[in-house]
Amino acid sequence: MKTMAKHIVLLSVVVSSTLYASGDNFSARLVGMGRTFTAISRGLDAVGSNPANLALNDRDATFTLSLAPLGLSVGSDFINYGIYQEFFTGVPDPTPEDPNHRSSKVLSPDDKSKILGLFPGGISRTQAKIGMSPLGFSLQLGDLGFAFVPSVQVASNIDIPEGFMKMFLTGFRDDPQGTSYNLDNTAAGLSIVASFNLSAAYKLPVELPEVTDIAVGIGVKYLLGIAYATTDHYQSTIETNNVHQHTDEKGNTYYLPETIHANYDFLQFWAFDTSDYMPAGSGIGFDIGASGVVMNMFRVGLSVTDIGSITWDKGNHAITGKGDLSIHGIDPKYGLLDTLSTAFKGKTQDTTAFTYSLPTALNIGVEIPMEKIIPEIPFRWRVAVDGHFGFNNVPGNSTIPQIALGTEINPLWGWFPLRTGILIGGRQRFGWSAGFGLHLANTFDLDIATQSVALLANPNSFRTGSFVFGMRFRF
Repeated sequence: MKTMAKHIVLLSVVVSSTLYASGDNFSARLVGMGRTFTAISRGLDAVGSNPANLALNDRDATFTLSLAPLGLSVGSDFINYGIYQEFFTGVPDPTPEDPNHRSSKVLSPDDKSKILGLFPGGISRTQAKIGMSPLGFSLQLGDLGFAFVPSVQVASNIDIPEGFMKMFLTGFRDDPQGTSYNLDNTAAGLSIVASFNLSAAYKLPVELPEVTDIAVGIGVKYLLGIAYATTDHYQSTIETNNVHQHTDEKGNTYYLPETIHANYDFLQFWAFDTSDYMPAGSGIGFDIGASGVVMNMFRVGLSVTDIGSITWDKGNHAITGKGDLSIHGIDPKYGLLDTLSTAFKGKTQDTTAFTYSLPTALNIGVEIPMEKIIPEIPFRWRVAVDGHFGFNNVPGNSTIPQIALGTEINPLWGWFPLRTGILIGGRQRFGWSAGFGLHLANTFDLDIATQSVALLANPNSFRTGSFVFGMRFRF
Protein backbone atom coordinates (compact mmCIF):
# COMPACT_ATOMS: atom_id res chain seq x y z
CA MET A 1 0.00 0.00 0.00
CA LYS A 2 2.94 2.33 0.66
CA THR A 3 4.13 1.58 -2.84
CA MET A 4 0.68 2.42 -4.18
CA ALA A 5 0.65 5.64 -2.16
CA LYS A 6 4.03 6.62 -3.59
CA HIS A 7 2.74 6.03 -7.10
CA ILE A 8 -0.35 8.15 -6.42
CA VAL A 9 1.79 10.98 -5.03
CA LEU A 10 4.15 10.76 -8.00
CA LEU A 11 1.25 10.84 -10.42
CA SER A 12 -0.19 13.83 -8.59
CA VAL A 13 3.10 15.67 -9.10
CA VAL A 14 3.02 14.78 -12.78
CA VAL A 15 -0.58 15.99 -12.97
CA SER A 16 0.19 19.32 -11.35
CA SER A 17 3.14 20.07 -13.57
CA THR A 18 2.06 18.74 -16.95
CA LEU A 19 -0.96 20.01 -18.79
CA TYR A 20 -2.77 19.54 -22.09
CA ALA A 21 -3.62 22.25 -24.56
CA SER A 22 -5.09 22.23 -28.03
CA GLY A 23 -4.92 25.41 -30.12
CA ASP A 24 -7.65 27.17 -28.16
CA ASN A 25 -5.91 26.57 -24.84
CA PHE A 26 -2.70 28.41 -25.62
CA SER A 27 -4.36 31.38 -27.26
CA ALA A 28 -4.60 34.12 -24.65
CA ARG A 29 -7.42 35.79 -26.58
CA LEU A 30 -9.60 32.70 -26.65
CA VAL A 31 -8.86 31.67 -23.05
CA GLY A 32 -9.59 35.21 -21.86
CA MET A 33 -13.01 34.88 -23.50
CA GLY A 34 -13.85 31.63 -21.69
CA ARG A 35 -12.65 29.39 -24.54
CA THR A 36 -15.21 30.66 -27.02
CA PHE A 37 -13.52 30.04 -30.36
CA THR A 38 -15.73 28.33 -32.94
CA ALA A 39 -17.02 31.51 -34.60
CA ILE A 40 -14.82 34.26 -33.20
CA SER A 41 -11.31 32.85 -33.80
CA ARG A 42 -9.15 34.44 -36.49
CA GLY A 43 -5.69 33.76 -37.90
CA LEU A 44 -3.52 31.49 -35.78
CA ASP A 45 -6.30 31.26 -33.18
CA ALA A 46 -8.29 29.24 -35.74
CA VAL A 47 -5.67 26.47 -35.88
CA GLY A 48 -6.93 23.52 -33.86
CA SER A 49 -10.25 25.22 -33.10
CA ASN A 50 -11.98 26.04 -36.41
CA PRO A 51 -9.65 26.05 -39.44
CA ALA A 52 -12.35 27.66 -41.64
CA ASN A 53 -11.72 31.00 -39.92
CA LEU A 54 -8.21 31.13 -41.41
CA ALA A 55 -9.84 32.51 -44.58
CA LEU A 56 -11.33 35.49 -42.70
CA ASN A 57 -9.76 38.89 -42.28
CA ASP A 58 -7.39 38.95 -39.32
CA ARG A 59 -6.98 42.67 -38.70
CA ASP A 60 -5.69 43.17 -42.26
CA ALA A 61 -2.58 41.02 -41.63
CA THR A 62 -1.16 39.06 -44.56
CA PHE A 63 1.48 37.23 -42.53
CA THR A 64 1.41 36.53 -38.78
CA LEU A 65 4.25 35.03 -36.75
CA SER A 66 3.65 33.61 -33.28
CA LEU A 67 6.48 33.23 -30.76
CA ALA A 68 6.32 30.51 -28.08
CA PRO A 69 2.77 30.86 -26.78
CA LEU A 70 2.32 28.95 -23.55
CA GLY A 71 -0.88 27.70 -21.94
CA LEU A 72 -1.14 25.83 -18.67
CA SER A 73 -3.93 24.88 -16.30
CA VAL A 74 -4.51 22.53 -13.39
CA GLY A 75 -7.79 21.81 -11.67
CA SER A 76 -9.17 19.38 -9.12
CA ASP A 77 -12.18 18.83 -6.90
CA PHE A 78 -10.14 16.46 -4.73
CA ILE A 79 -9.64 19.22 -2.17
CA ASN A 80 -9.63 23.01 -2.09
CA TYR A 81 -7.59 25.50 -0.12
CA GLY A 82 -10.42 26.36 2.24
CA ILE A 83 -10.94 22.72 3.23
CA TYR A 84 -7.20 22.28 3.69
CA GLN A 85 -6.94 25.34 5.93
CA GLU A 86 -9.99 24.39 7.99
CA PHE A 87 -9.30 20.72 8.62
CA PHE A 88 -5.68 19.82 7.85
CA THR A 89 -3.54 22.57 9.41
CA GLY A 90 -4.46 21.89 13.03
CA VAL A 91 -5.87 24.26 15.64
CA PRO A 92 -4.04 26.96 17.60
CA ASP A 93 -2.46 25.51 20.74
CA PRO A 94 0.17 28.01 21.95
CA THR A 95 2.77 26.95 24.46
CA PRO A 96 5.26 29.05 26.46
CA GLU A 97 8.01 27.77 24.18
CA ASP A 98 6.08 28.24 20.92
CA PRO A 99 3.22 30.77 20.82
CA ASN A 100 2.45 29.63 17.22
CA HIS A 101 2.14 25.94 18.10
CA ARG A 102 -0.78 24.07 16.55
CA SER A 103 -2.27 20.72 17.52
CA SER A 104 -4.03 18.16 15.39
CA LYS A 105 -7.73 18.76 14.79
CA VAL A 106 -10.12 15.97 15.68
CA LEU A 107 -12.61 15.73 12.83
CA SER A 108 -16.28 15.46 13.71
CA PRO A 109 -18.77 13.46 11.60
CA ASP A 110 -19.96 16.76 10.11
CA ASP A 111 -16.36 17.68 9.21
CA LYS A 112 -15.88 14.37 7.43
CA SER A 113 -19.15 14.77 5.56
CA LYS A 114 -18.05 18.20 4.37
CA ILE A 115 -14.77 16.80 3.05
CA LEU A 116 -16.50 13.89 1.32
CA GLY A 117 -18.82 16.43 -0.31
CA LEU A 118 -15.88 17.27 -2.59
CA PHE A 119 -16.52 13.96 -4.40
CA PRO A 120 -19.48 14.68 -6.72
CA GLY A 121 -21.02 11.39 -7.71
CA GLY A 122 -18.47 9.59 -5.55
CA ILE A 123 -15.50 10.46 -7.81
CA SER A 124 -12.97 13.27 -7.43
CA ARG A 125 -11.56 14.40 -10.74
CA THR A 126 -8.21 16.07 -11.30
CA GLN A 127 -7.05 17.22 -14.72
CA ALA A 128 -4.05 19.12 -15.92
CA LYS A 129 -3.06 20.63 -19.24
CA ILE A 130 -0.10 22.30 -20.91
CA GLY A 131 0.65 23.31 -24.45
CA MET A 132 3.40 25.24 -26.16
CA SER A 133 4.17 26.07 -29.76
CA PRO A 134 7.78 27.17 -30.34
CA LEU A 135 6.94 28.95 -33.59
CA GLY A 136 3.88 29.23 -35.81
CA PHE A 137 2.80 31.29 -38.78
CA SER A 138 -0.28 32.03 -40.85
CA LEU A 139 -0.63 33.46 -44.37
CA GLN A 140 -3.70 34.99 -45.96
CA LEU A 141 -3.90 35.45 -49.73
CA GLY A 142 -7.27 36.82 -50.76
CA ASP A 143 -9.89 34.18 -50.06
CA LEU A 144 -7.26 31.60 -49.08
CA GLY A 145 -5.72 31.13 -45.67
CA PHE A 146 -2.87 28.86 -44.58
CA ALA A 147 -1.12 28.12 -41.29
CA PHE A 148 1.59 25.85 -39.92
CA VAL A 149 1.88 25.33 -36.18
CA PRO A 150 4.13 22.79 -34.43
CA SER A 151 3.31 22.19 -30.78
CA VAL A 152 3.85 19.96 -27.79
CA GLN A 153 0.71 18.97 -25.92
CA VAL A 154 0.49 17.19 -22.60
CA ALA A 155 -2.68 15.96 -20.91
CA SER A 156 -3.31 14.21 -17.64
CA ASN A 157 -6.43 13.04 -15.81
CA ILE A 158 -6.78 11.21 -12.51
CA ASP A 159 -10.02 9.98 -10.90
CA ILE A 160 -10.05 9.01 -7.23
CA PRO A 161 -13.17 7.47 -5.65
CA GLU A 162 -14.29 8.63 -2.22
CA GLY A 163 -13.48 5.19 -0.80
CA PHE A 164 -9.82 6.24 -0.54
CA MET A 165 -10.74 9.37 1.42
CA LYS A 166 -13.08 7.38 3.68
CA MET A 167 -10.22 5.03 4.56
CA PHE A 168 -7.98 8.03 5.25
CA LEU A 169 -10.58 9.83 7.38
CA THR A 170 -11.84 6.87 9.38
CA GLY A 171 -8.71 4.77 9.74
CA PHE A 172 -10.97 1.71 9.32
CA ARG A 173 -13.03 2.80 12.36
CA ASP A 174 -16.37 3.64 10.74
CA ASP A 175 -17.89 0.59 12.36
CA PRO A 176 -16.09 -1.62 14.92
CA GLN A 177 -17.80 -4.61 13.31
CA GLY A 178 -16.34 -3.77 9.91
CA THR A 179 -16.71 -1.49 6.89
CA SER A 180 -16.71 -1.82 3.10
CA TYR A 181 -14.75 0.64 0.94
CA ASN A 182 -15.53 0.83 -2.79
CA LEU A 183 -12.55 1.80 -4.96
CA ASP A 184 -14.21 1.22 -8.35
CA ASN A 185 -13.37 3.53 -11.27
CA THR A 186 -9.98 4.60 -9.98
CA ALA A 187 -8.28 5.85 -13.14
CA ALA A 188 -5.25 7.74 -14.36
CA GLY A 189 -4.20 8.91 -17.80
CA LEU A 190 -1.21 10.72 -19.26
CA SER A 191 -0.49 11.71 -22.85
CA ILE A 192 2.53 13.58 -24.25
CA VAL A 193 2.29 14.26 -27.97
CA ALA A 194 4.16 16.47 -30.46
CA SER A 195 1.95 17.79 -33.26
CA PHE A 196 2.69 19.39 -36.64
CA ASN A 197 -0.48 21.08 -37.88
CA LEU A 198 -0.87 22.26 -41.47
CA SER A 199 -4.22 24.00 -41.99
CA ALA A 200 -5.90 25.64 -44.97
CA ALA A 201 -9.17 27.49 -45.55
CA TYR A 202 -11.11 28.92 -48.47
CA LYS A 203 -13.88 31.49 -48.62
CA LEU A 204 -16.49 30.07 -50.98
CA PRO A 205 -17.65 32.24 -53.92
CA VAL A 206 -21.27 31.30 -53.23
CA GLU A 207 -24.01 32.55 -50.97
CA LEU A 208 -27.08 30.89 -49.53
CA PRO A 209 -30.35 32.50 -48.49
CA GLU A 210 -29.59 34.50 -45.36
CA VAL A 211 -26.04 33.03 -45.21
CA THR A 212 -23.04 34.90 -46.64
CA ASP A 213 -19.26 35.04 -46.27
CA ILE A 214 -19.07 31.23 -46.09
CA ALA A 215 -15.70 29.67 -45.37
CA VAL A 216 -14.57 26.07 -45.01
CA GLY A 217 -11.29 24.70 -43.71
CA ILE A 218 -9.32 21.64 -42.80
CA GLY A 219 -6.31 20.97 -40.62
CA VAL A 220 -4.06 17.93 -40.95
CA LYS A 221 -1.83 16.97 -38.03
CA TYR A 222 1.08 14.58 -38.00
CA LEU A 223 1.44 13.31 -34.45
CA LEU A 224 4.45 11.87 -32.66
CA GLY A 225 3.61 10.16 -29.39
CA ILE A 226 6.23 10.58 -26.65
CA ALA A 227 4.46 8.77 -23.80
CA TYR A 228 1.04 7.42 -22.96
CA ALA A 229 -0.66 5.80 -19.98
CA THR A 230 -4.29 4.94 -19.40
CA THR A 231 -6.52 2.86 -17.14
CA ASP A 232 -8.71 0.54 -19.17
CA HIS A 233 -10.73 -0.48 -16.12
CA TYR A 234 -10.35 -0.70 -12.34
CA GLN A 235 -12.72 -2.39 -9.87
CA SER A 236 -11.85 -3.07 -6.27
CA THR A 237 -13.50 -3.39 -2.87
CA ILE A 238 -11.87 -3.63 0.57
CA GLU A 239 -13.87 -4.98 3.50
CA THR A 240 -12.77 -5.05 7.13
CA ASN A 241 -14.07 -7.11 10.06
CA ASN A 242 -13.78 -6.71 13.84
CA VAL A 243 -11.64 -3.61 14.25
CA HIS A 244 -9.57 -3.63 17.48
CA GLN A 245 -7.64 -0.94 19.28
CA HIS A 246 -3.86 -1.42 19.76
CA THR A 247 -1.26 0.50 21.76
CA ASP A 248 2.42 0.42 20.87
CA GLU A 249 5.38 0.62 23.24
CA LYS A 250 5.36 4.43 23.05
CA GLY A 251 1.74 4.62 24.11
CA ASN A 252 0.40 5.53 20.67
CA THR A 253 -3.08 4.18 19.94
CA TYR A 254 -4.14 2.89 16.55
CA TYR A 255 -6.71 0.53 15.09
CA LEU A 256 -6.36 -2.62 13.01
CA PRO A 257 -9.05 -4.92 11.63
CA GLU A 258 -8.90 -8.56 12.51
CA THR A 259 -9.63 -9.58 8.93
CA ILE A 260 -9.41 -7.87 5.56
CA HIS A 261 -11.13 -9.11 2.42
CA ALA A 262 -10.29 -7.47 -0.90
CA ASN A 263 -11.05 -8.12 -4.53
CA TYR A 264 -9.50 -6.35 -7.46
CA ASP A 265 -9.62 -6.41 -11.25
CA PHE A 266 -7.70 -3.82 -13.25
CA LEU A 267 -5.94 -3.29 -16.56
CA GLN A 268 -3.61 -0.43 -17.41
CA PHE A 269 -1.62 0.31 -20.55
CA TRP A 270 1.44 2.46 -20.94
CA ALA A 271 3.91 3.16 -23.72
CA PHE A 272 7.31 4.80 -23.39
CA ASP A 273 10.40 3.76 -25.32
CA THR A 274 13.23 3.86 -22.79
CA SER A 275 15.72 2.01 -25.00
CA ASP A 276 16.64 4.90 -27.29
CA TYR A 277 14.06 7.50 -26.18
CA MET A 278 12.46 7.59 -29.61
CA PRO A 279 8.75 8.32 -30.16
CA ALA A 280 6.59 5.50 -28.85
CA GLY A 281 3.75 6.13 -31.27
CA SER A 282 2.52 8.06 -34.28
CA GLY A 283 -0.73 8.99 -35.95
CA ILE A 284 -2.70 11.39 -38.08
CA GLY A 285 -5.36 13.81 -36.89
CA PHE A 286 -7.80 16.14 -38.62
CA ASP A 287 -9.74 19.29 -37.80
CA ILE A 288 -12.59 20.37 -40.06
CA GLY A 289 -14.76 23.43 -39.86
CA ALA A 290 -17.10 25.90 -41.52
CA SER A 291 -18.43 29.35 -40.72
CA GLY A 292 -20.70 31.93 -42.24
CA VAL A 293 -22.61 35.13 -41.54
CA VAL A 294 -26.32 34.64 -40.91
CA MET A 295 -28.88 37.43 -41.51
CA ASN A 296 -25.99 39.76 -42.32
CA MET A 297 -25.36 40.00 -38.60
CA PHE A 298 -24.21 36.90 -36.69
CA ARG A 299 -21.26 34.69 -37.59
CA VAL A 300 -21.99 31.04 -36.90
CA GLY A 301 -19.23 28.44 -36.73
CA LEU A 302 -19.09 24.66 -36.62
CA SER A 303 -16.04 22.45 -36.22
CA VAL A 304 -15.00 18.94 -35.31
CA THR A 305 -11.51 18.83 -33.84
CA ASP A 306 -8.99 16.07 -33.17
CA ILE A 307 -10.45 13.41 -35.45
CA GLY A 308 -8.08 10.46 -35.60
CA SER A 309 -5.93 8.30 -33.40
CA ILE A 310 -2.40 7.42 -32.38
CA THR A 311 -0.98 3.91 -32.56
CA TRP A 312 1.47 3.16 -29.78
CA ASP A 313 3.86 0.46 -30.97
CA LYS A 314 7.10 0.94 -29.03
CA GLY A 315 7.78 0.32 -25.34
CA ASN A 316 4.28 -1.06 -24.84
CA HIS A 317 3.37 -2.61 -21.51
CA ALA A 318 0.21 -3.84 -19.82
CA ILE A 319 -0.27 -3.97 -16.06
CA THR A 320 -2.90 -6.48 -15.04
CA GLY A 321 -4.24 -7.62 -11.72
CA LYS A 322 -7.18 -9.78 -10.76
CA GLY A 323 -8.00 -11.80 -7.69
CA ASP A 324 -9.40 -12.04 -4.19
CA LEU A 325 -7.39 -11.51 -1.05
CA SER A 326 -8.04 -12.40 2.58
CA ILE A 327 -5.71 -11.39 5.39
CA HIS A 328 -6.23 -12.73 8.90
CA GLY A 329 -4.46 -11.80 12.10
CA ILE A 330 -2.65 -8.65 11.01
CA ASP A 331 0.59 -8.19 12.93
CA PRO A 332 0.52 -4.77 14.68
CA LYS A 333 4.32 -4.70 14.41
CA TYR A 334 4.10 -4.17 10.66
CA GLY A 335 0.73 -2.47 10.40
CA LEU A 336 -1.95 -2.54 7.78
CA LEU A 337 -0.15 -0.59 5.06
CA ASP A 338 2.84 -2.90 4.99
CA THR A 339 0.57 -5.92 5.12
CA LEU A 340 -1.21 -4.73 1.95
CA SER A 341 1.92 -3.48 0.17
CA THR A 342 1.92 -6.29 -2.38
CA ALA A 343 -1.81 -6.67 -2.82
CA PHE A 344 -2.45 -4.32 -5.72
CA LYS A 345 0.87 -4.23 -7.57
CA GLY A 346 -0.33 -6.22 -10.54
CA LYS A 347 1.81 -7.90 -13.14
CA THR A 348 3.68 -5.92 -15.79
CA GLN A 349 4.24 -7.52 -19.17
CA ASP A 350 5.04 -6.52 -22.72
CA THR A 351 2.04 -6.19 -25.01
CA THR A 352 1.26 -5.65 -28.65
CA ALA A 353 0.62 -2.27 -30.24
CA PHE A 354 -2.58 -0.51 -29.22
CA THR A 355 -4.48 2.42 -30.67
CA TYR A 356 -6.29 5.18 -28.82
CA SER A 357 -8.45 7.97 -30.15
CA LEU A 358 -7.60 11.65 -30.01
CA PRO A 359 -9.80 13.92 -27.83
CA THR A 360 -12.43 14.37 -30.55
CA ALA A 361 -15.01 17.10 -29.95
CA LEU A 362 -17.84 18.88 -31.76
CA ASN A 363 -17.86 22.68 -31.38
CA ILE A 364 -20.72 25.02 -32.24
CA GLY A 365 -20.49 28.77 -31.79
CA VAL A 366 -21.99 32.19 -32.53
CA GLU A 367 -20.23 35.58 -32.70
CA ILE A 368 -22.42 38.61 -32.00
CA PRO A 369 -21.23 42.13 -33.07
CA MET A 370 -22.84 44.26 -30.37
CA GLU A 371 -21.99 47.54 -32.11
CA LYS A 372 -24.29 46.49 -34.97
CA ILE A 373 -27.14 45.68 -32.60
CA ILE A 374 -26.63 48.87 -30.60
CA PRO A 375 -25.31 51.50 -33.07
CA GLU A 376 -24.74 53.98 -30.26
CA ILE A 377 -21.78 51.93 -29.01
CA PRO A 378 -18.69 53.92 -30.12
CA PHE A 379 -16.24 51.00 -30.11
CA ARG A 380 -15.88 47.39 -31.23
CA TRP A 381 -17.63 44.94 -28.89
CA ARG A 382 -17.95 41.23 -29.52
CA VAL A 383 -19.94 38.59 -27.62
CA ALA A 384 -19.49 34.89 -28.36
CA VAL A 385 -21.35 31.77 -27.23
CA ASP A 386 -19.98 28.25 -27.74
CA GLY A 387 -20.98 24.69 -27.02
CA HIS A 388 -18.29 21.97 -26.81
CA PHE A 389 -19.26 18.30 -26.90
CA GLY A 390 -16.55 15.70 -26.36
CA PHE A 391 -16.90 12.26 -27.92
CA ASN A 392 -14.64 10.37 -25.48
CA ASN A 393 -12.97 10.55 -22.07
CA VAL A 394 -9.34 10.27 -23.15
CA PRO A 395 -6.84 12.60 -21.43
CA GLY A 396 -7.72 16.19 -22.23
CA ASN A 397 -11.35 15.48 -23.11
CA SER A 398 -14.70 14.80 -21.48
CA THR A 399 -18.12 13.64 -22.64
CA ILE A 400 -19.67 16.12 -20.19
CA PRO A 401 -20.86 19.06 -22.38
CA GLN A 402 -19.44 22.55 -21.90
CA ILE A 403 -21.11 25.89 -22.55
CA ALA A 404 -18.94 28.99 -22.88
CA LEU A 405 -19.86 32.67 -22.95
CA GLY A 406 -17.24 35.32 -23.68
CA THR A 407 -16.87 38.97 -24.59
CA GLU A 408 -14.18 41.31 -25.92
CA ILE A 409 -14.33 45.08 -25.97
CA ASN A 410 -11.92 47.54 -27.60
CA PRO A 411 -12.71 50.92 -26.04
CA LEU A 412 -9.25 52.44 -26.73
CA TRP A 413 -9.06 52.35 -30.51
CA GLY A 414 -8.18 48.65 -30.58
CA TRP A 415 -4.80 48.80 -28.87
CA PHE A 416 -5.94 47.61 -25.43
CA PRO A 417 -8.68 44.94 -25.78
CA LEU A 418 -10.31 43.68 -22.58
CA ARG A 419 -11.80 40.18 -22.34
CA THR A 420 -13.73 38.01 -19.94
CA GLY A 421 -15.83 34.86 -20.09
CA ILE A 422 -17.28 31.92 -18.22
CA LEU A 423 -17.28 28.21 -18.96
CA ILE A 424 -19.84 25.84 -17.44
CA GLY A 425 -19.70 22.05 -17.54
CA GLY A 426 -17.07 19.53 -18.48
CA ARG A 427 -14.72 18.10 -15.90
CA GLN A 428 -13.94 21.58 -14.66
CA ARG A 429 -17.63 22.33 -14.00
CA PHE A 430 -17.09 26.12 -13.80
CA GLY A 431 -14.44 28.55 -14.90
CA TRP A 432 -14.29 32.33 -14.95
CA SER A 433 -11.63 33.81 -17.19
CA ALA A 434 -10.27 37.24 -17.99
CA GLY A 435 -7.47 38.74 -20.01
CA PHE A 436 -6.18 41.71 -21.93
CA GLY A 437 -3.98 42.54 -24.86
CA LEU A 438 -1.49 45.18 -25.87
CA HIS A 439 -1.71 45.69 -29.65
CA LEU A 440 0.77 48.18 -31.07
CA ALA A 441 0.12 49.70 -34.49
CA ASN A 442 -1.43 46.45 -35.70
CA THR A 443 2.07 44.97 -35.98
CA PHE A 444 2.76 43.52 -32.50
CA ASP A 445 0.43 41.73 -30.08
CA LEU A 446 1.07 40.83 -26.46
CA ASP A 447 -1.80 38.91 -24.85
CA ILE A 448 -2.24 37.52 -21.35
CA ALA A 449 -5.14 35.60 -19.82
CA THR A 450 -6.14 33.42 -16.90
CA GLN A 451 -9.04 31.07 -16.36
CA SER A 452 -8.73 31.51 -12.59
CA VAL A 453 -10.50 34.76 -11.77
CA ALA A 454 -12.51 32.89 -9.12
CA LEU A 455 -9.22 31.89 -7.50
CA LEU A 456 -8.13 35.53 -7.29
CA ALA A 457 -11.50 36.61 -5.90
CA ASN A 458 -11.84 33.76 -3.39
CA PRO A 459 -8.59 31.80 -2.85
CA ASN A 460 -10.28 29.45 -0.38
CA SER A 461 -12.39 27.98 -3.18
CA PHE A 462 -9.35 27.13 -5.32
CA ARG A 463 -10.15 24.39 -7.81
CA THR A 464 -8.42 25.52 -11.01
CA GLY A 465 -5.37 27.60 -11.76
CA SER A 466 -4.30 28.66 -15.25
CA PHE A 467 -2.12 31.10 -17.15
CA VAL A 468 -1.77 31.79 -20.87
CA PHE A 469 0.78 34.06 -22.55
CA GLY A 470 1.58 34.80 -26.19
CA MET A 471 3.28 37.25 -28.58
CA ARG A 472 2.64 37.81 -32.30
CA PHE A 473 4.12 39.92 -35.07
CA ARG A 474 1.87 40.99 -37.97
CA PHE A 475 2.92 42.08 -41.44
